[in-house]
Amino acid sequence: MRKFLQKIRDNKLLLDGINVIACFVLLIALLVFFITRLYLALLIAIWAAGLINMANGFKSMRAKKGGVMPGQSMVLLGFVILIGGTALVLSLMGFV
Repeated sequence: MRKFLQKIRDNKLLLDGINVIACFVLLIALLVFFITRLYLALLIAIWAAGLINMANGFKSMRAKKGGVMPGQSMVLLGFVILIGGTALVLSLMGFV
């Protein structure tokens, strides 16, 4: 297990691993939402989508090219997805 974690650290694959896990969570949550119409599953899917966007933004911010950080807009979009999606789902559930 230590060798596996060391490989992840050496190759900087932590954000890729987060993306893979978040994609599986997103797919499962969407499947549960379409079958059961459970809004909590939709909330989990929105949070996974925002996390994917933010992780990709942080990943592209790490690869600086000419002093420009193109990942900032992706991180901001992920944050907007988290806040807007959460507000939308909570309003659909009748909490807001």
